[in-house]
Amino acid sequence: MGDVLVCDGYEKDHKAAAFTHIHRDHLGNSFGTCMHNYPVYVSKITGELLTAITGDIYSYRTQLHMVDYGSPQKISVGNHVSYLTLIESSHVLGASQILLHTSEDLKVLYSGDISPNDRPPKCDVLVVDSTHGSFHFNKQIDRGSLERRLADVVLDSLVNKKKSVCVHAHRGKLQCLMSVLSCHPDMPAGVKFLSEKIDARVAGVYCKYGARIREVVALNTYDGDEIMCGDYPWLEFRPTMDYTIKEKKQSVARVTVSGNLGESTIQQNGETLWVASDEHAELDGILKYVKDADPRVVVTDNSGRTKNGVELARIIDDELGIQSRPMP
Repeated sequence: MGDVLVCDGYEKDHKAAAFTHIHRDHLGNSFGTCMHNYPVYVSKITGELLTAITGDIYSYRTQLHMVDYGSPQKISVGNHVSYLTLIESSHVLGASQILLHTSEDLKVLYSGDISPNDRPPKCDVLVVDSTHGSFHFNKQIDRGSLERRLADVVLDSLVNKKKSVCVHAHRGKLQCLMSVLSCHPDMPAGVKFLSEKIDARVAGVYCKYGARIREVVALNTYDGDEIMCGDYPWLEFRPTMDYTIKEKKQSVARVTVSGNLGESTIQQNGETLWVASDEHAELDGILKYVKDADPRVVVTDNSGRTKNGVELARIIDDELGIQSRPMP
């Protein structure tokens, strides 16, 4: 974003940084590096989630600014003044779109990861996420149907087979699944929810902001060990690919919720169920987002996180007639 602001990464000689949300592919090692060099801006909710994940390692640092949505933040560079504003995004709790209003009266918007319901402000230049910027991803995912199917499989193991279940997903999605299964009318009251201490704390932040999640007992505690050693089936929530010995021995059913399969299907393999579900907008959603932002120029994110920047720039040029180019 010019020589003033860097988003979801680190670049030397910039004046400030902003991060859209807590997912590791956006924070990575860049967050800590930025904190040693210049002011860092996140939404207040993202700040709370970071504290839940890392403890107080960042919360006392004066470089970290946890700001309200819609509240312009002044960034001064010599005699030039720009304003940074975080705009709420629905990708994950606390997620933001980042709007920079430069001293030249130019409005530059960084979309972050786009979800289907996100609405952008008007801007002059749009830097847009390209994760699903391909005709390959122009499919409609019925998330409600997938959640119902997921609940059916989990309940079948818990109630009919009397078998415990371990659900895997990325952090944030994991807490949403806790809520989906907590609110299911057929979820037995006696089924205990378990997770690592970090994800139990993150669930507490989700509850603070309206999620309905039953009590989550931390693993490797007296209560957690007692539940796992008991006779009644339990429901555990773990990060993606973090498999337990019991799962590998198939004494516990495994459910993995992933956005990496590229299609809205359910795949069954023995006791392992893969559910393709993603909070990224499909191609039609991206094009609508670009049209609503009404920019003069679009830059498609062609960084290491995404592989579709070149194709998306071509599609935006062809479909919307807006000058577009991939960067880097």
